[in-house]
Amino acid sequence: MKQKKLSASSIALIALLGTVAVSMFGYSLVKTNGYTVDVTNYQMTLTDLSEKMAENLAENGRDIDVLFTLNDTYNYSFSTFIPKNATKDNPAPVVIGCHGYNNSKEMQLANYVELAKRGFVVVTPDLAGHGYSDAEIIDYTGNTEGVIAAVNYAMTMDEVDINKIGLIGHSAGDLDAVNAMNAINVAGAKATVSSFFCPCGTISALFAGAHPGVILGVAAGKYDELDTYYFSTSHFMDSFLATLMVKNVYPAFADTVVTEGQWYTAAGPVDAPAAGQALGVDTAVAIWNPAITHVGGMFTIEATKLAIDFFYAAYGTPTNAKYISSSLQSWPVAVVFQLLCLLAFFASPIVLASCLLKVKAIKELKICSREVTSNNVVVDLAAEKIDSDETNEKALDASKVDKKKELPSIKSWKEFVPIIVTFVPLILFPIFMYYPCYNAAPRLFGSTFGIPNINGIAFFTLVCGVFSIFMLFVNWIAKKLCHLKDGVKVVSPFSYAKLSGFAQFGKLALFSLLLVLLMYLPQFIAFKGIQMNFGISVYVVGLPRFEWLPEILKYLPFWLVFMFANTLLNAGARFKEIPEWGSTLFIALANLFPIVLLIVINYTHLVTTGQTYFTFGDPSIMIWNLLAPMILIAVLGRYFYKKTGNIWMGTIVCALILTTMSIAITRHTTGAMFYF
Repeated sequence: MKQKKLSASSIALIALLGTVAVSMFGYSLVKTNGYTVDVTNYQMTLTDLSEKMAENLAENGRDIDVLFTLNDTYNYSFSTFIPKNATKDNPAPVVIGCHGYNNSKEMQLANYVELAKRGFVVVTPDLAGHGYSDAEIIDYTGNTEGVIAAVNYAMTMDEVDINKIGLIGHSAGDLDAVNAMNAINVAGAKATVSSFFCPCGTISALFAGAHPGVILGVAAGKYDELDTYYFSTSHFMDSFLATLMVKNVYPAFADTVVTEGQWYTAAGPVDAPAAGQALGVDTAVAIWNPAITHVGGMFTIEATKLAIDFFYAAYGTPTNAKYISSSLQSWPVAVVFQLLCLLAFFASPIVLASCLLKVKAIKELKICSREVTSNNVVVDLAAEKIDSDETNEKALDASKVDKKKELPSIKSWKEFVPIIVTFVPLILFPIFMYYPCYNAAPRLFGSTFGIPNINGIAFFTLVCGVFSIFMLFVNWIAKKLCHLKDGVKVVSPFSYAKLSGFAQFGKLALFSLLLVLLMYLPQFIAFKGIQMNFGISVYVVGLPRFEWLPEILKYLPFWLVFMFANTLLNAGARFKEIPEWGSTLFIALANLFPIVLLIVINYTHLVTTGQTYFTFGDPSIMIWNLLAPMILIAVLGRYFYKKTGNIWMGTIVCALILTTMSIAITRHTTGAMFYF
């Protein structure tokens, strides 16, 4: 009996799932340093946490007060990383990692991988309203309850040296860490924070003031989009703020320029300790000005090297741990595995759809407006109701026609002129409208609508979508004028949205929802199993939660309008001389060009002048997240149009993916938005 061969779609599905499985294993291997670091994820109320602390104290006999506000309703999420050298009999220094605004504990990846590998215990929480910590765990000092709770819990851990408690933040996490340190390090405290490293978001370190018994490190990014705005300079070392930080520790400091990387104590400058050795003092400060951006504070080799060297200088190499040079970093390997999973996520709509659309039950739903035969002949199913036999007969007749010849010729000025008239304004429009729309959103939406970081992009997306629909009408009129005398019938650009009825749209919507849910299944398994997100840097596929459904529904219309226009443009941009991949590439480049140009202008200005071109840094940081979706919507828009004969599946699937990502990511990282 002849063995049936696997179809191409089945092979693609196996390859996709295999990539995810291998990447999950590789990521877990790096995260745990070959399973020598014990990683535990917790989700509990703060009341439950206080009870767990009491159990720890009963065992080790320490005397630690609960410093955070108790509640038995809201969830608090955090993770601990305990290397094998840290035991009850041999406690190690601990570092509490504080992520920034619109981030989660997973953004501390570089720090917890590298520090735990070197023998430090690491505790990293989701702060209030981020990740899996509820927004209600917050107090009057700001978003510090999560930091205080993490520090407080670390003080009760058997594996932790209570005299060596360190903090590392990033951006808003720096401010949260400073507020927590100010609340903990008070007169009569039974245990205190003894070191704090501030990578980017440097202005927060100013609130630390003079803290005897604290070793302070600051890495002010030279190209930090926020710091350069606040300080009005990229040359932080000769700013009055740098000298102020040094004077808080060394009051006699009289220079106008701080020496980068120099350690200052109350008695004056001291030499840096030998590799892996401690400074030997309890109060000191050092400042660096690395050539990194704001995000680079959590996602560069250089910033991670500074963090490792800082904690080595603060506490030395933990007992029974081996000194490892800060240049030998393994966290980028984990990021490679995350990136592979992200690429698999983006490819999964095509792979899943190719499999599902072959399932007999789904084919019988007739969700497609056309059918592609084995001869690649397109048969319109929406034009009239026909049964399967009639479909086959019609397909055979149609197979005699070369459909490629029916496409317009790009060589004709009557086609080329409308393209220029349409796409030049479409490409230029976002360049001039992104920042005005982003800045206008707070006034239009107020503070009660949705999520502030989404509002600016959502409004811009809506404006671009409406403008694109307008330009489709312009394109239609331009074509009619060009063909006015030759009698050629100009097809409406909206004909690609043709459906047989509302029932077909409903089936398409349900199928699209099923597809997106299946896309997230591997991410659900990865996150629940090993706390792995798919992504790179702040561009991460966050795991959506059911309680976020109202917000998803709130923003979905913004993306639907844009995707409707973009997929219509995509479907109409086809010519007989250009292969499908060529016209898809054209749409992708048209989508990408405004973003790339804005980035080039903005960051060229930042590097040459020390200031971003487009004022405040938030929109500048978020714009990087818009690159990948532009390619995604071009590819998926074309694929689903070819598969279904209309633009609706591409519209709905892309809108669902990007809306869900934007809501989930603002709970995990910077928002993943897009625009034309």
